Amino acid sequence: MIEKDLLRERVDRRTLIKGAGAAGIAGMVATPTTGMAAPGATSGVRLRAQSDPATLVVAAAGSPSDLDPHSSYDYQSVMAILGAYEGLIGLKGDSTTELEGIIAESWESNEDFSTWTFKIRPGITFQDGSPVDAEAVRLNYERFLTLGLGPVAVLSRFVSDPARITAPDESTVVFDLGSPQPIFPLAIASTYGPLIVNAKLLREHEEDGDWGHYWAQTNAEGTGSGPYRITNFEPGQILEMERFDDYWRGWDGNHFDKVIVRVVSETETRRQLLEQGEADIVDALNVEAYDALVDNPDITIQSQFVTRNQYFAMTVAGPLETPEARQAMNFAWPWTDVLEGVYGGRSRQPRGPVPPEIRGHDENTLLYTTDLERARTLLEAAGVEEGTQLTLAMQTGLDQPKAAAELFQQNLAQLGIDLTIDVIDLSTYTSLVYGDAGPDERPNLMWWGWWPDYNDAWNHLYPQVSCDAQDRPARICGLYATIGYRSCSTPPRMRRMTKRT
Repeated sequence: MIEKDLLRERVDRRTLIKGAGAAGIAGMVATPTTGMAAPGATSGVRLRAQSDPATLVVAAAGSPSDLDPHSSYDYQSVMAILGAYEGLIGLKGDSTTELEGIIAESWESNEDFSTWTFKIRPGITFQDGSPVDAEAVRLNYERFLTLGLGPVAVLSRFVSDPARITAPDESTVVFDLGSPQPIFPLAIASTYGPLIVNAKLLREHEEDGDWGHYWAQTNAEGTGSGPYRITNFEPGQILEMERFDDYWRGWDGNHFDKVIVRVVSETETRRQLLEQGEADIVDALNVEAYDALVDNPDITIQSQFVTRNQYFAMTVAGPLETPEARQAMNFAWPWTDVLEGVYGGRSRQPRGPVPPEIRGHDENTLLYTTDLERARTLLEAAGVEEGTQLTLAMQTGLDQPKAAAELFQQNLAQLGIDLTIDVIDLSTYTSLVYGDAGPDERPNLMWWGWWPDYNDAWNHLYPQVSCDAQDRPARICGLYATIGYRSCSTPPRMRRMTKRT
């Protein structure tokens, strides 16, 4: 199973697949490996055109849930966001270190890397025609830091006070970081968070001081500078984008006129749509679908290990409140059966929370094994009695994680633990993960996946394991919290303003 890591890949917005859809393929091409490091993912890309060659059709396992770049932190949403929005700079091609300008034409630091200066390209406008000048960029980052939602730590790690970001003239933006920060450009190039929005226009939709956030979650008209306009969004069903004719880079060459992201939760249906030419790209294929498609000359399969870990996070409350109980879950996990049986040997077991592809990975980190007797001893030490009931929640469309969870359910049954598995549609599940429910109101285990915003172990670990990564005390601990990493917080990715119903 393999995933093209589009977090690491700067998206060239002059073409569709490397524009609106491709970072899309960022998370889209992942077939999650529950409890394991990203095996990579399987994704099918059609070589022959479907009925309308000017339209790209993506059959996705889940729906975008939030179109506001300053709060969104899931790949289905970013798939759409990268069609309408752009950043100052981005990673070039497949590189994790080489950068190129987008809205900024150049950038430089002072001698000790504590101040970074970006020069804005002249003549760029948002889709409503207003200028993307230095003040618009500065106001954008003021909004990002003030809201403090989702991916804010991508920027606030380096500068948390909007007053330290200035626009001394119409083409210059200066970040005064206060201390040497040589990797700052990698962070500002992230496709999560630092994208440029039309903050002035969004303020026209402001309610209760939210900088237009509530409106921007489902609307993007005039608020970005990217090549595509989001013209239709029905959460849980479909999202459509059309090319923006006045895009500042122009439209020389071959490009799609329209992008359709259609939610198709059933794996077999996604596979059939691809084979029949009704979809150009699909995501989250299972092993069986992969095997059926891999020899098809009309379909390209992208395959590689990436920076993503996937796991079941554990609620620090109730039966799993103690470290011993959470350690028991790791020893009860059916590692070999999942790796070899569910994923057909195409996955790998994680050695700690930092995958080998991320700088900072430690090969000496503990590698868990399945040991039911040790799990039983730990449960007894934690005071977890036989007959205890646990609930595990996950999103729809994840055939292999569900199969892995069922094997886990069987192992726990041997320990006298009754595990219920709840499968929830993606939009509802994302709201559950991101919501404000307390520990006692959450499922005991929740499927999730994580990769860094840029190639850095701190950025990968901090949102998952740091107690000061959020404003309130403990929510969720990942499976890896029990191997020397203290995890007691809801990551920023799991924080957002309360939605209205």
